Amino acid sequence: MKKIGLPLTLLIILTWAALQPSEILSFSAAYMPMRKALTVLTGALALGWMGFCMLLALRPIWLERYLGGLDKLYHVHKWAGIVAVLLVVVHWLIILSPKTLVSWGLLDLPARRPHGPGHGGGGSLTGFAKEMGEWDAWLMIALGIVALLRFVPYGWFRKLHKGFPVAFLIGAFHGAVLLPDGSAMTPFGWLVIAISIGGSFVALKSLFGRIGNERQHRGRVLSAQTTEAGVLDLRVDPGANWPGHAAGQFALVTLEPAEGPHPFTIVSDWGGNDRWNGELRFAIKPLGDYTRSLAGRFKKGDPVVVEGPYGKFDFGDVSEEQVWIAGGVGVAPFIARLEKLAASGGAQGKVHFFYSTHDAKEASFPVGLEELCRKAGVELHKRVTASGKRVTSGEIGRCVGKASSVWFCGPAAWGRDLQTVLSKEFGLAPHRFHRELFEFR
Repeated sequence: MKKIGLPLTLLIILTWAALQPSEILSFSAAYMPMRKALTVLTGALALGWMGFCMLLALRPIWLERYLGGLDKLYHVHKWAGIVAVLLVVVHWLIILSPKTLVSWGLLDLPARRPHGPGHGGGGSLTGFAKEMGEWDAWLMIALGIVALLRFVPYGWFRKLHKGFPVAFLIGAFHGAVLLPDGSAMTPFGWLVIAISIGGSFVALKSLFGRIGNERQHRGRVLSAQTTEAGVLDLRVDPGANWPGHAAGQFALVTLEPAEGPHPFTIVSDWGGNDRWNGELRFAIKPLGDYTRSLAGRFKKGDPVVVEGPYGKFDFGDVSEEQVWIAGGVGVAPFIARLEKLAASGGAQGKVHFFYSTHDAKEASFPVGLEELCRKAGVELHKRVTASGKRVTSGEIGRCVGKASSVWFCGPAAWGRDLQTVLSKEFGLAPHRFHRELFEFR
C-alpha cells in the first residue's frame, strides 16, 4: 500500500499546499479559513484513496505483478478502502465541526449572509453537490462497516460491494463541483479531475460487469467428483485460448453467474503446449457456505468461466533449497509443482515438504502424494494432528538454511506465527518467506 498510496497522498498534499497562504500552512489562520482549507484537503485525500481502490479493483496485470500477486493486490485494496472510509469520516467531521463547537460554546460565528445564485443555495448545483456529498458519506461508512463484517455471506458481500463504485461516482461529482474558486486550472485541480475521470471510468466498468473480461475464458465442466477426503475434484476445459499458467497460480472461477467468481488454486501442471491435455484441475474444500453447497450440483458440460491465471506463488528457482509447508487443502498449489518437477527430472536443490492435516480422512488427499514426491525428488514430512503428530516450528526451522526459500500455504494465523519464529530464531530474511493471502475480504 505504501508503494502507491503514500506517493499519491504526498502528491495531493503538495499540490494543495501550493495554493495555500502562509498562515494556513503554519496553522496560524483563524478557525473558519483553516476549516475551509482542511475540508478541501481531506476531501481530495478521500477521493484520491477511493480512486486508488478503483484502480486496484480493475485488477491490471502490471499492478498485480508489481504488488506480488492478486492476493497481495486485494489485501492492499481492503486496507486502501479502510483508509478511504476513515478519510471520509474526518472530512465530514471537519464540515460539521462549527455546529458542534458553537453548541459547546467554544466558537462564535457571525450571522450568515443570504446566498446568491449559484453560491450554495438549496437549488444551486453547489447546494446539490453538498447534499449529495452528505449522503455519500453515509453510504461509504455503511458499506465500510458491512465489508468488515465477516459473517455477511459472500453473495451478499459481493452485491453490496457494488455500492462502492456508486459512492465513488457521487464523490467525484461532489469533489469536481466543489473545487475551490480558481483551482481548476492548477496542478491540484488537474489531479482531482484526473482522479475523478479515471476512477469514474473504472466505476462504470465495474457496474456494467466488465472488469476482468479480457482475462476471462468461457469453458465447460469436464467432471466434478468428491474425493474420500471430502474435497471436490473439479476439472474444466477453459477453452482453446487458455494462455497457460505457472505451478502454484490460481484462477477466479465462476460456476454460477449469480454467485460470481471465487478464487481456486490450479492443482494441475501446465507443462506447455506439448504436455497440455486441455483441462484445468481445482481442489475445492467445503470451508464456507458456497463451497459446501457445490458437491453434486454440477455435471459434465455445464458452463464455467475461468479468469486468470493470477498469483506469484511460483516457487522461484528450481535449483535453490526450499522448504514447503501446507496445511489441509493448502496442499493444492504444491501438487502442480510436484507434477512439474516429476515430469522434468526432479528438483535440482534440496526440498523439504511439510504437510499437516487434521485427520486420516483429510490426509488421503491427494491420492499418491508419496509416490509423486519421490518422483519429484522432494522429501515429504506428513503429519496428522488428530493422532498427536504435529509439525513444529523448530522441526521446520532446522531444515531452513540462510539461502533457503520458504513457501507456505495454510491457515493465516499459522503462517504469521511461523514467519515470526523463522525470522527471529532461525534468521530467515522476510523476503524469503512466501505465502498466499487468500483472505480477500
